Order: sequence, then structure tokens, then C-alpha cells
Amino acid sequence: MKHELDDVQKALILFFKKNTNGEWLTLREIAAEIGVKHPQTVLNKLNQLVLKWYFVKDERWYRLVRESITDKYTDIVQLPIFGFAQCGNQWKAVINEYTQERIPVTMAFIWMQDLENCFFVRAKWNSMEPKIQDGDLVLIHQQESYDPNDYVFVVHNQLPKLKKIIKTDEWVFLESVNRFFDKVEIDPFDETKVVGVVKKIIKNM
Repeated sequence: MKHELDDVQKALILFFKKNTNGEWLTLREIAAEIGVKHPQTVLNKLNQLVLKWYFVKDERWYRLVRESITDKYTDIVQLPIFGFAQCGNQWKAVINEYTQERIPVTMAFIWMQDLENCFFVRAKWNSMEPKIQDGDLVLIHQQESYDPNDYVFVVHNQLPKLKKIIKTDEWVFLESVNRFFDKVEIDPFDETKVVGVVKKIIKNM
């Protein structure tokens, strides 16, 4: 069957389920714990499990998101990916024209009830590094409200961007994480709309 797991994959799921600090172990240590000879085998199997949505790979390394190897697939939802969100100084207009695909995610990974207002964008360029890197998938919850510390998905003069919004008494800016990028001032005559807030980042593999 398409979703069947082999013995090494099952062993990895059970190991990470029992060892919540598995991210602190090396591949060689995990291989020894589950009785596999080569660390590369562990890496290959973990990547396969990412594709099957038992694990995600993020800033904490590999993380188990499906709690049981007997879970049914009814807890998987398909979320759309909308083109590219600009993280630099070059790109083109707007997201809805660039809907390319849908991606399966587990309810345990999303951990949000309002799924009809969630979608992914794929980051482009490097202005949000190291937080968001070129090629990362970024989960957005569609909403106009945001907190000052939030990263937002904003359409500015028809360009979709992942930024932070900084407000002063007189000015509003779009700010990058990468210190080599200048703030972009939002002019009162600019066309600016906050589409949503960044909720999760899936690192590009």
C-alpha cells in the first residue's frame, strides 16, 4: 500500500514517541538505539517519513507530528500553496494567479480549528533570513489583525511579501529580518493589505 511503513520507519516513530528529546541525539546515536547499522539509513527514513507527514523538519530538526503508526488518514487535510511570497526586491504580482498545488498536512501539525482560512506560501529570496529562507513553506492564517511581533503576509502595491510591520507615531514600515535590507516605508497612497499572519515555517529540504 502507498502509506505502508517499513520496520525502520515504524521503529523511528516509536523511538521519537518515547524519547521526546530525540532531536538532541545524533543520527549515529539514533541508529544504535533502533538497531540500524548506518546513520545515512536513519536520515533517509526520516526524510521519507516527512513526505508521509509523520514528521516535520523545522528549526528543531526532525519532529514527530503523528502520534501513532495506526492513525487513520482522516486527520489529514489538504491546504493550498499560493505561488511565491517575496522576501527580497524582485518578484511579480499577486498570489491568486499562482495557485499551484495543495499539500497534505496532519491536524496535529496545524493545531488550528479555523482551517478554511489557512494556506501556504513559498518564500522567495533572502530578506527574511535566517527566520524564513528561500524555498521555505510558510503557513498563513488569513486575518487582518496582528500583533507587533508577528510576521505577516502582506500585499504591498500588488507584490506579496513576508515582512514585519513597524509603526511609529508618524510612519509605517515593512521590516525584513535580514539586516542588510532597508525598511520599506509605506506611503499613505500605497495599496497595502495584510492578508494574514505567519503561524508555522516548514524548512526547505
